[in-house]
Amino acid sequence: MNPDSEVPNLYKTDISVQTGTKYNYICGGKKDVDRIISGENTYNELFGRSLTIYDMPEFDYPASKPWTRSLGRTELFDPNYVPIVIIDVDKSFFENAGGIYKFNKVNFILKENVFTFDNVKVETKNTDEDKFQMRIKIQDDDGIYHRNILKFRSSAYDPAFIRQIIYGDIAHAIGNPAHESVAVRVYHKDGTPIGLYVLQEDVTTESFIRTAFYGNPDGTIKEYVKSPIYDGATGGDFNVNDTHHLGAFISDTENDMKNDLLEMTRQVYLTDPSDPNSVKYLDENWLDLDTFYKALALEYLGGHWDSFWFLTSNFVVYHPAEEVEGEKYNYSKYKYYFIDQDFDQTFSIGMKQSLSGMEKKPYTEYVNRSINYWQNTINSDEISSKTGQNLDPGTRVIINKFLGCDGQPTCESKKAFEEHLKSIVKYIFNPIEMGRKVNGYKERLDEEIKWDTSIERLYHAEDPHMSIYYNNYDMFIRALDVGVSSSHGIMNWVSDMAENVCNQFGIQYDEDEESNSNNNDQIYSDGNTSIKNDSPRTSNADEENENGSSTYKINIFVVTLMAILCTIFLN
Repeated sequence: MNPDSEVPNLYKTDISVQTGTKYNYICGGKKDVDRIISGENTYNELFGRSLTIYDMPEFDYPASKPWTRSLGRTELFDPNYVPIVIIDVDKSFFENAGGIYKFNKVNFILKENVFTFDNVKVETKNTDEDKFQMRIKIQDDDGIYHRNILKFRSSAYDPAFIRQIIYGDIAHAIGNPAHESVAVRVYHKDGTPIGLYVLQEDVTTESFIRTAFYGNPDGTIKEYVKSPIYDGATGGDFNVNDTHHLGAFISDTENDMKNDLLEMTRQVYLTDPSDPNSVKYLDENWLDLDTFYKALALEYLGGHWDSFWFLTSNFVVYHPAEEVEGEKYNYSKYKYYFIDQDFDQTFSIGMKQSLSGMEKKPYTEYVNRSINYWQNTINSDEISSKTGQNLDPGTRVIINKFLGCDGQPTCESKKAFEEHLKSIVKYIFNPIEMGRKVNGYKERLDEEIKWDTSIERLYHAEDPHMSIYYNNYDMFIRALDVGVSSSHGIMNWVSDMAENVCNQFGIQYDEDEESNSNNNDQIYSDGNTSIKNDSPRTSNADEENENGSSTYKINIFVVTLMAILCTIFLN
């Protein structure tokens, strides 16, 4: 086998062989796992890793149209494959959790393709954890399928590892814009294992905006003009009377006076939730309410306590420049979209005692509440170190107006929100459908978690109690079902919340496991057909033998973190 010229850890060869042939690699005298040729190519296989491709179950959500503006997952975020990332940097970076601000080289080994980038900028955070977080910026704006800013998130607080991944899967399935995520293995260039991370887009960047709002079906990006991206910090509410002048909406554009954003909040203020035409005008021209309602429903269902509803934090607001009518200072349309982000603190992880029991309370418990309730009952700990004031504004303008009907018994916007809430539980957020997805990740990541929890970290946080919450495979298995470092695991949270919503509205979710099952012709929320283990390729069959099996010229790929020649053995 021959090493790749760009990625010396990747070896390739072409062999004519029949499908069904067993094979393994020998590297440095060590024998690899046994494998079987099942198609016309192998994918990029990692030496010692037995599971290369897994057919991940997908959610089906007929109650809402998909978000069709996105570029989609692309190969980078294919859930059926765990990519390998090899980083060339002085090892002290991983020993000291930073101190170096540029990687010499980064190799992304995906299912079929390999991307190599030089001089990649890097930042670190969460260095109170052994497996600290990294954020990279690829100098080439095209990056990997037009994504050039990516986060490596450790899931250190989540013993189940998948909370933020599966929450994002739900957001995509219900037709909302959201960051893509996938589990990846990270290695130092010399083969030292660094850890299993969640590779994720950064919603606050143009890298995300261009792929989420301007993607074409053919993988290209539409021409666009970028508008300011607003990162909602704690205290961000859609309040035209905000005494801090929308200061919690952090713009990525210098000298942004936020006049148009302020006008949108004024339009929210003017909207009469009891008048369908008034609500429709806001929805069509100033703020997309349908995706907002779905995001709020999911925040409640998933216990996303450090986002907009419960903390006025961790969200983005964006206006696509083409969605405008009228002249500056006299617009009749200037539409914004709400985008949730950072889904690790969900399904009870990190939840404050003040929100304990949310999974058994009606959503109305958190509607039309006073400033005192939010500042002193729920978020009394959110105190600014600079001013000593509570960061929670105490207002929930969107919640109280459109879910609380401005204090009236009912309104059309409340009904719309409740329909989304019920539909998400019926089709996705229930023990049957979530169980199918969780079990899929359990099988997909089983080998990865065993690897991650067996390696020695190069960095150790100063406070051993903050180092990492999950440190063994058993915790991963248990945390999928029950609480390990918090009150709930994923599945018993889902069971409690689904029962709660069903009791609120007198509904039932479909308990027939086959009635809503997914199949290989499932359509992703981004419009792409699902990726199958036996997906068709261009055939290079040489002949068909008397038993009907074909002989192919196989392209063999193996990734090894040992800088030695590998040999393939067939039997």
